[in-house]
Amino acid sequence: MAKKLVTALLTITIIACSSISIYATDTNQIETTEAKATATTENAEPATDTTVKVQSSSTKTNSKYKKGLAAYIRKINPNVSKTKSLNMAGYFISKGKKYNLDAKVLMAIAQNESTFYTNARSPYGYKGLMQTSDALARQYGYKPSSLYKAQVSIEVGARYLRAMKNEFNTYTKALSAYAYGSGTVKSGNYSTKIAKKLLNTRVQIRKYLERNNYI
Repeated sequence: MAKKLVTALLTITIIACSSISIYATDTNQIETTEAKATATTENAEPATDTTVKVQSSSTKTNSKYKKGLAAYIRKINPNVSKTKSLNMAGYFISKGKKYNLDAKVLMAIAQNESTFYTNARSPYGYKGLMQTSDALARQYGYKPSSLYKAQVSIEVGARYLRAMKNEFNTYTKALSAYAYGSGTVKSGNYSTKIAKKLLNTRVQIRKYLERNNYI
């Protein structure tokens, strides 16, 4: 009886010790994991300052570029106010990014088509900065009268140029299609004179920005 009691007590002691050991191991693993996580967090290189600096630098660069485009608009058309030119420049940049087009190409179109007059209207009924048709405005979900708004005109013009560039790949053909229609370019019987003029204007805009330290 005494031997059985001793054996039972030993068994209980072993089980108890084993339980403590298992609990301690689990606890240590949790503490170790938490410690590693804490250490990783504490030792992680803070990217906040760097990110802020990069964003700040990018914002300054974009602001300078925008001011440069606005200054160029006023150079071509002194009747455009500073505020209006800055708004226009912002639209050229944002629509260029939206449709993966060079903002300077969009500006070249506006310069050629309307000399940056938002209320321009051709004898054939084309309206606004980018001189697009009522039919195209409606196709893209806009009222024809809204083409006199710079933002809408640039949106419609940029969207159409993007469609032409998707179809014809090059700026020369896309700009020719913008000027004469896609059917004319498809026929192969068209002039590249206007396209070359616009691409030359693009170069002149870039040179203006460089010369005046905007880029």
